[in-house]
Parts: sequence; structure tokens; C-alpha cells
Amino acid sequence: MTRRTGPQRIEAIALTPRASYLFDRKGRAMRYQAHQEFIAAARRAPDLWRTVAGAGLTLVAGFALFQLVFAIVSNVIGPDATQALADATTFDRDSALATLYGLFTFGFFVAGLAMALQGLHGRSLATLFGPWEAVVSDFIRVFLGVGALMLFLMVVLPQDVETVRNPEMSRRTWLLLLPLSMSAVLVQATTEELFFRGYLQQQLAVRFPELPVWLILPSFLFGLAHFSPGLAGANATLFAAWAILFGLAAADLTARTGSIGAALAFHAVNNVAAVLLVSLDGPGSGLALYHLPMAMDDPRIAAMILPECAITLCGWLVARLALKV
Repeated sequence: MTRRTGPQRIEAIALTPRASYLFDRKGRAMRYQAHQEFIAAARRAPDLWRTVAGAGLTLVAGFALFQLVFAIVSNVIGPDATQALADATTFDRDSALATLYGLFTFGFFVAGLAMALQGLHGRSLATLFGPWEAVVSDFIRVFLGVGALMLFLMVVLPQDVETVRNPEMSRRTWLLLLPLSMSAVLVQATTEELFFRGYLQQQLAVRFPELPVWLILPSFLFGLAHFSPGLAGANATLFAAWAILFGLAAADLTARTGSIGAALAFHAVNNVAAVLLVSLDGPGSGLALYHLPMAMDDPRIAAMILPECAITLCGWLVARLALKV
């Protein structure tokens, strides 16, 4: 414990080797120590207008790059093959190819984010990760710890709805596709973590140092990004609420550790479970080994959200135990 004298005396109380809070004389938590190092690169250009413009540029550039690459490919393979590709990868398909295609296209938004960072903030994409040693170490620990928890709960928890085998995915095919499927999941999870827990969290933490805007706003936007009334109907709000809770947990892990490794692993484990192991029937379920025989708008979903939220909180606690933060 270190002490500083003076009217604004601050006491830094180390809770763990990597995560510590700073307290004022009244004992109010002010910030995470590791978080201050994580957001340091954002201090060179913290203007709110740059953050808003950067978010917009990320989306616009991502869509533009996707369209550009698709146009180039279509000119190479010809109109008939292009139409066949478009039909096979449309979002409402539940095939393995369509799911892989949808996950990998998130990579275009990483390129868009890199453009926004360089053009508006004068920094590289690497500044969103945190220390690489921590990223790798945290990822491995959380992936193994939370992954073990998920597998354990899948085995021991009673199932209200019996899963069924995906008729289009044999075990052999699933195993052969697993490296590619895992890569696709990581691309999608990394894109979202870099944007929400990397870019937005860093920029908002610097712009509003005394307010938890960095925790609340990116999590709310993350939930909004998962709000799909067209697919989920009346359940759309429930899915968004779960996503907000997940965003809060991921943001907290990022702040405690000073890197996105823990949040990325937490995200990847959840997506592996929901995309590669047991998926709701319908769009995006092509890579799953098993299906829940219900769509996103099924009324039975409402009874499943609260247990899912409890599992998410348990995963957050396991991640903290694995990292000792």
C-alpha cells in the first residue's frame, strides 16, 4: 500500500498484482489501475466527435470494403457463379457455408476500424489489444476456465427442450471443419471486442474519466447491435438485455486486466457454445453439431433467458478466478 500526503491524498490499495483500485479519502472507487494503462493510447485524441466519426467510419468502410471485394470476386468468377454464391450465402440460410461466410465478413469491419484509428486518432489497431503477453495469457486462462464451466453445465443442467442432431452436419464433417469454424468464430468475436471493449471503451474512458460511461454506453450499444425484432420478434428485447449484461461483464474484465484477452476468450467461449455446439434452429445454425428445435421468436425462449444470464454471471466469476482479479 502506498500513501501520498496532501489535501488530495490518494491511497492505492493493491488487491492483486494486476488489478487495483484507487480510493480517495472517503473510500470511493475511482478507477482500475490496469485500465489506465490500457486507455493510455486514446489520450492523444480523445475528442468525442472523433469517437463518433470513428464509429461511423468503421461501419461505412467495412460495408464498402465488403462490396468492393464482392465486386472483384464477381468479375473474376462471372455472373452465374456470383449469383450461385449469393444464393448460397444469404443471411437467411442455415447452411455451414452461409454461417462461415457471415462470420468471416466481420473481418472487413476490423479493416474499417484500423482506417478510423489511423485517420482520426493517429494510432494503430494494435493499441486496442493491450500488452500482448497479457492478451495471450488471459485468453488461454479464460478460454479454458469458462470453457470447462460451459461443458460442465451442458452435461449436468436439465434441459427443458431436447436437442436434436443437425442433419446436415455429421461428426466427421464437424471435426474436419472445426479449425475453420473456430477461426470464423474468432474473427467475429475479435471484431466486436476490438470495437466495443477496445475502441469505444478506451475513447470514452479518456473522455469521461470520472463517469462510468465507458462501462455503460458500449454495453448498451452492444445490446442494441443484438436487437433483431425481424428474427426474434417479441424476444428481441430479451436477447438485447442478455447482450447488455454480457457487455458489462466483458467491459469489467477488460478494465480489471488491462487487455482484451479475457473478454475475447469470454466472448469466444459463448459463441463456440452457441454457434458450433448447440444452436437455435434457423439462420446462423449451419455449423452447430446440435440444434434446439425452436426459432429465435419461439415463446419458450423467455423462460430460458434468466438461466442464460445466470450462466453468464457464473462465467464472469470463473474468469475472474482464473485470472485472480
